[in-house]
Amino acid sequence: MNEGDIDIADTIARLEEIAETLEEGDVGLTTAKELREEADTHLEALRSALDVGDGDIIEIEEGQRQTSIED
Repeated sequence: MNEGDIDIADTIARLEEIAETLEEGDVGLTTAKELREEADTHLEALRSALDVGDGDIIEIEEGQRQTSIED
C-alpha cells in the first residue's frame, strides 16, 4: 500500500466499533464528541479512497483486461 492508501475493511470495522460504542451510550459527552470526530475523519478517507471521478464505463471483451486511467 502507498502512504496515502487506507485499509478499507479495517476502516469500516473501526466505524462499526464507533457506532456500537455510541449506540450503547456508556460514554461521556467529551468521548462521544471525540469518537464522532474520528468517525468523520474515517468517512472522509473512505470517500477519497472510493472516489472514481467521472466513473466512465468501458466495455472489454472477455479475457482482456484494461487498467489505464484517463485524466
